[in-house]
Amino acid sequence: MSLQTIEINSIQIQFDKDKTKKYGTSFNKPCDCQDCRNYYENIKNNSELIEFLRGFGIDYNCTEEVFSWDLGNNDDSLIHHEGYYGVFGRIEGEEFDYEKFGVKLSFQKRACVPCDRTGEYFWICIENDFPYILDEKRDFPTAFPQKAERFDLVRKIAKIFKK
Repeated sequence: MSLQTIEINSIQIQFDKDKTKKYGTSFNKPCDCQDCRNYYENIKNNSELIEFLRGFGIDYNCTEEVFSWDLGNNDDSLIHHEGYYGVFGRIEGEEFDYEKFGVKLSFQKRACVPCDRTGEYFWICIENDFPYILDEKRDFPTAFPQKAERFDLVRKIAKIFKK
């Protein structure tokens, strides 16, 4: 393992760029669902963010999970997307987040995301409210859950993955 070290917000991060870049399983193959494609299309337009991710060995099209929910139920409403990328290495200190490149970036030691990684790894989560920009009719959920219900659902899913 050839670790590189960077410091962000006074936190040391050690990571193996080559191992992260080479990692590929069914968990981080690009998803073709409408929500994921919309997420990838929005990220594609953010060259600084793409370069930041490449610095860790990450292909922005290869998330291990994208959580999405509509913030309204019309063609102009935004979609909240959270994209999770696994990185081989470790965060020396507390988890943290900050805003850069027009998105919220979170560095997490654990996440409720399915994966088959072994050894030391952490997560980089990209979170933002994005517009719908695909050139196709937008699919809407059959029922729009209230904010409290959405977060309750995320908590329930997290409990399942922690078992």
